Amino acid sequence: MSDYSKIKSMVKVFQSYGIHHPSKVRDAGFEKDLGFDKVFVGGLIYDVEEALQVFLDQEEVDRIQDPKSLIRYMLDKTSLS
Repeated sequence: MSDYSKIKSMVKVFQSYGIHHPSKVRDAGFEKDLGFDKVFVGGLIYDVEEALQVFLDQEEVDRIQDPKSLIRYMLDKTSLS
């Protein structure tokens, strides 16, 4: 899967969670700025994991605070697989 395809898959997940333009809020904190509950953020990350078939442990999930870090982390993680 190319990086473009991965990003496209992640954007679809973001859109299903109400983030229609992730690039516009890339630095916005999920909880602080976007008002997401911690459980909601966990669901979003889980759905991204499912879309890319890459699974993180809880410590990795806890470090992800905004859309940009999620996208970068998943691209890095999938390039290692």
